Amino acid sequence: MGLQAKLFGRNEGKTMRIGHMTFHYKMMAEHTQGAYTVVEALVPPDSGSGLHRHWSFDEAAFVIEGKFECHVDGKPTTLGAGESVYWPRGVIHKFRGLGPTDGRIQFILSPGRIVEDFFAQVSAAPIQTGSASSGPAVDFRAIASKHGIEFMD
Repeated sequence: MGLQAKLFGRNEGKTMRIGHMTFHYKMMAEHTQGAYTVVEALVPPDSGSGLHRHWSFDEAAFVIEGKFECHVDGKPTTLGAGESVYWPRGVIHKFRGLGPTDGRIQFILSPGRIVEDFFAQVSAAPIQTGSASSGPAVDFRAIASKHGIEFMD
């Protein structure tokens, strides 16, 4: 059977939490022949990503609600609803919700699957932080490195 169009409902798709953020997949690589992944993030104030770059995929972000600090060309820039940014592979960047309420931002990551696998490994890690009784913290940077992602801070 050939390719077919697919309609995605508002609340369809997989949801996961990483830290304080909730990620809701809108389209996964399996739906796009691996071309891209679309994920929407609900981001509380002062949450976001650390400064990072990825060598394995490109990233675009579209602000749906709220305000975000995003690094563009090495400097912080504020983006609001309706604004977007593109970060090609290798460009150092980050995003952070500025509040005062939760923000919503949609990411398109190409090719797909890489970020899906990264998020799955991070969210499946049973130990969020290390302590004397829980053992060592999850090696977030090692997981990221396996997916071509390098954190700078």
